[in-house]
Amino acid sequence: MSLFRRARRLRAGTATAFPAPTPRPRVTLSEQLQEIAAAATAPEDALEPALRAILETSTARAGAICLFDQRHALLRLAAEVGLSDEGCQRLRSVRHGDPTAWDMPLHGLLNRRAYLIESAARNRYVPRLVDPISAVRTVACIPLYAGVAPLGSLVLVAVAPRSFGERDVRSLERPLRELARIIEAVRRRAGADEENPVVPLPRVASPAVAGELSAVVAERERLQVETAAHLAERTRVREELAGLRAERERLQNALEAAADEQARLATDLQGARRDAERIDALTAALAAAEQERARLAASLEAQAAERTVQTRSEIADRHARAEAERAVSVARAELEVARQAAASGAADAAALLGERHAEVERLVARLTRAEAEAARERDLSRERDRELERVASELRATVSREQRLREELHAATVRAEPGMSELFAARAAVRATEEAHSTLAAETSDVRAALDSARAIVEALEDEATRGRADIEQLEAAARAVAVEQERLEARLEEARARASENARRLEALDREMVAVRDERDRLADAVREDAAEARARTARLEAVTAERDRLQAALGAAEAESERRDGETGTRAAAEARLREAVARETAERSRLEAAIGTLETALAERTAEAAARAVELERLGAERARLAAELESAMAELALAAQGSDPVRVVTMAPAGGARTRARELAEQRPLVVVVDGDPTWETISLDGHQVAVFPPGEDLIQRLAGVEPSRIVLNLAAPNALEALAALRASGSRTRVWGCLAVPAIDRALPVGMVEPSSRPLDPDAILEALGPHAGRGIRVVTAGADVDALMSLRQALARRGMSVSMAWDGKQASELVGVVRPEVMVVDLDLPRREGYVIVAGLGAVDPLPITVLVPGTEDPATAFAAVLADPAHAGRALPLDRLLGTVLARSEAPPPERQQKVRALGGRGK
Repeated sequence: MSLFRRARRLRAGTATAFPAPTPRPRVTLSEQLQEIAAAATAPEDALEPALRAILETSTARAGAICLFDQRHALLRLAAEVGLSDEGCQRLRSVRHGDPTAWDMPLHGLLNRRAYLIESAARNRYVPRLVDPISAVRTVACIPLYAGVAPLGSLVLVAVAPRSFGERDVRSLERPLRELARIIEAVRRRAGADEENPVVPLPRVASPAVAGELSAVVAERERLQVETAAHLAERTRVREELAGLRAERERLQNALEAAADEQARLATDLQGARRDAERIDALTAALAAAEQERARLAASLEAQAAERTVQTRSEIADRHARAEAERAVSVARAELEVARQAAASGAADAAALLGERHAEVERLVARLTRAEAEAARERDLSRERDRELERVASELRATVSREQRLREELHAATVRAEPGMSELFAARAAVRATEEAHSTLAAETSDVRAALDSARAIVEALEDEATRGRADIEQLEAAARAVAVEQERLEARLEEARARASENARRLEALDREMVAVRDERDRLADAVREDAAEARARTARLEAVTAERDRLQAALGAAEAESERRDGETGTRAAAEARLREAVARETAERSRLEAAIGTLETALAERTAEAAARAVELERLGAERARLAAELESAMAELALAAQGSDPVRVVTMAPAGGARTRARELAEQRPLVVVVDGDPTWETISLDGHQVAVFPPGEDLIQRLAGVEPSRIVLNLAAPNALEALAALRASGSRTRVWGCLAVPAIDRALPVGMVEPSSRPLDPDAILEALGPHAGRGIRVVTAGADVDALMSLRQALARRGMSVSMAWDGKQASELVGVVRPEVMVVDLDLPRREGYVIVAGLGAVDPLPITVLVPGTEDPATAFAAVLADPAHAGRALPLDRLLGTVLARSEAPPPERQQKVRALGGRGK
C-alpha cells in the first residue's frame, strides 16, 4: 500500500537548505498543435505531424485522419501513421454501402457520435487496421466539426495493454478543435485563388480581331472597376466576419471555462462518490464485525455451558472432600475421646492409640485414592463423550453411504431388467438365424449346381445370337448418331443466326437511343448555359438597381439637407420626399422581384443540372448495355464459327468480316511498324516516317475493335479532338493497358504540342484506380506533382502515393503548378481539368516544355475538352512552341515507355499565396 507523507513544516526563521525548484510548465496538446500549424510551410504539411503528436499524447499505436467530401458524401484518407496496407485500403475512400470500405468513421461523423470499439481484435466487423490484429484492444472513431459542418474523422488504435475510455475521448475535445482549424486552413488555401480572382488579358488569336482590342481593353477596365467594388465589399464582409470570429472565440473561451468548471465539479462529484463508496464499505465491515461479535457471543455461551458442567463436577469433588474431612473430624473426635479414655490406663491407651493412628492413615490414603479416582472418572467421561460423537458421525456417514448404494443398486436393477430380456431375445434370434442359415446354405449349394449346368447351355445359345445382334445394332447406332448430330448442328446454327440478328437489332436501337440521349444532353447543357447567362444578366441588372437605389438615397439625403435650409418651402420638400420615397419603394420592389427571379433561375438551373446528371448516368448505362450486347454478339459469332467447324461432315458455313477497315489495318501492320493516331483529321496520313506507317483511327465507337486488330508500336491521341478523353476512358475500360501518347494538334496548320503519356481518371477521384493506371510508373522515389482545387481528393491521393514511397508536390492553381513543374521536373502529373479559368488545360499545354515528358493523369472537368483545348491553342504563346507533325511523331517514337528507376522518398509542398 502506498504511503503519502506530509512534508515537515520548518520553524519560523529557519532558512531552507535547498530552494524549491521552479516547476517547468508542461506543453499541452493544443499548444503543440498550434506550434505545428505555425511551423508548417503549407497547411497540408501539418496534418501528419499533428497526427503524430496526438498519437504520442494519447499513447495510441496507430491513427488516421480522414476528410469528408460533402459533394460526394465520401470520407477520404488524408494522413495515417502506423496503419497496415489493409487498413489504408479500407479507409482510403469510404462511402455508404461500399463492401470494400470500413464505414464506421463515416457513421460516427454523420450521426455526430464518437464510437469506442472494445475488444476490436475479436470483432469481425473491424478490419486488420494494424499488424498483428490480435494485439488491438480499442479502436476510437472521433468526428471532427467546424461548428455544425462536418470536416472529417479521427481514427485511433490502442493495443494491449493500453485501451481507450470515455474520459480519454473527452480529453481530446479541445486539441481536436486545433486540428479542425488546420483542416480549415488547408481548404481555405485551396480556395484562395477563387477568393482573389485575376482577370487575364485576352490574347489576340489572329490579326483579324486586332480591331477589337480597344473594346476588349475598355471591357477589361470596366470589369476591373467592378472587381475593385466587389473586393471592397468583400473586405467589409471579412472585417465583419473577423469580428464575429472574435466574438465566437470569446464565447468559445467562456464555454471552455464553463467546461473546465464542469470538469472540476465532476471531479468533486467523483470524490463524493468515492467517499460514499468508502462509507458503504465501512458499513459492510461494521455488519461483518457485528456478525463476528454474535458468533463470539455464541461461542462464549457454549464455553460458559461447558464451564458450568466442569463447575458442577468440581462441586461434587468438593462435596466428596468435605465428606472426607467430616470423616477425618469424626475420627479426630474419636481419637480425642480415646485419648481421654486412655488416661485411665497407659497400656490400653498405647494400643488403642496405635490402632487409631493406623485408621487415620488408612482414611487419608482412602481420601487420596477417592480424589484420584474422581479425576480419572472425569477424564474417562470426557473421552467416552468424544468417542461416542465420533462413532455417531461415522454411523451416520455409513448409513447415508449404505442408503446411496441401495438406491444405485435399485436403479441399476431397474435399468438392467429390459436389457436382460432383450439379450435373451437376441440370443434366441441368433440361434434361429444360424439354424436357418445352415439350412439355406445346403439348399443354395444344390440350386447353384443346377444353375451352373443350365447357364452353360444358355450361354452357348446366346453367343451366336449376340454376335448377329451386335452387328445390326452397330449399323443402326451409326445411322442414328449421324442424323442426331446433323439436326443438332442445324438447330444451333439457326439459334446463333437468330441471336445475332436480335443483337444487331438491339444494338441499332441502343445506338439510336444513345444519339437521342446525347442530343438531349447537349440541349440541356445549352439550356443550362443560357440560364446561367440570363442569371448573370439579371445579377448585373440587380447591381444596377442597387446603385440607382444608393443614388436615390443620396439624393434623398441632399433633399433633406436642402429642406432644413429652406424652411419656407415645406410643400415642395414634402412632394420631393414623397417622390423619392416612391422611387425607393419601386426600386426595392424591383430588387425583390429580381432576387425572386434569380432564386427561380437557380432552382431551375439545379433541376437542369440534376436532369443532365441523370441523363449522363442513363447514357453510361446504355453504353454498358451496348458493350454487353456487343460481347454477346461476338460470343454468338464465335459459337457460329465453332458450329461451322464442328459440322464439316454435314455442312460448311464461312463467316466473313462486315467491313474492310480492319482488313486494311491488318495489311498496314503486316507491311511496316504501325503508328496509330487517334484523331478525326486525315491530314496525319500524309506524313511519311522512315520505317513506319501512319494510320488514322477516328475516336468513334469502333475504335476499340480496330485497335484490337493491329499491333501498333505507338498510339498517339489528339486531346483536342472531339470525344478524345471519352475514347481514352473507353479504351481503359475495355482492359487495354497499352500506353497512349497525348498531344494537342491542329492538323490544318501541320503543328502539334507534345504532352507525353496520358491516363484517364474518374470523378470523384479514386487513388487506387490512379495507382493501378500508373502501374510500374508508381515506384519509390518517383516525383509527382498534383494540380487541382479538390482538397479532400488530392490529400487522399497524396497519402496513397506517399505510402508507395513517391515524392509528392501539391499545387492548388496554375501559377503554383508552373513553379513546381520548373523546380521539381516531375515524372508523373495529376491535373484536374476543372480548375477555374481553364488553368488545368493551360497546365497540360505547357507540359511539352518539361524534359523528360511526364506521364499525365487527366481528371475530367465539366467543360468540353475539345473546346477548352482549342481556346488554349489559340494563345500565340502556346502556338509558338508547337512542333511539325512528323517531328512530333519522331519524338514519340524516340522516347521510351519504360518506368524510371526507383529513388529515395521526398515530400515537398509549395507555400500558398496570400489569403
